[in-house]
Amino acid sequence: MRLAEEYDAAQDRGEVSKGRDGPGAGVSQGNAKATASDLGLARKDIHEARQLRDAEKAEPGLIKRSLDG
Repeated sequence: MRLAEEYDAAQDRGEVSKGRDGPGAGVSQGNAKATASDLGLARKDIHEARQLRDAEKAEPGLIKRSLDG
C-alpha cells in the first residue's frame, strides 16, 4: 500500500511519468520523467499495490483479517 501512495504522490509532483503521458512526454529542460521501469518497478506491482490500498480504504482492517485467517 505504501508503494501505491509514494508512486502516486511522485506522479502528482511530476517526478515520474504517468502512463498516459505518451512517448517523449514530460520532457522538461531536456530530461524525460522517470518511468516505473526506470525505478526497477513493474507496472503490475504498482497496480496490485493500488488495489490493496483501495480495498483497505474501503474496508479498514480487511488485509489484517485476511492475513489472520
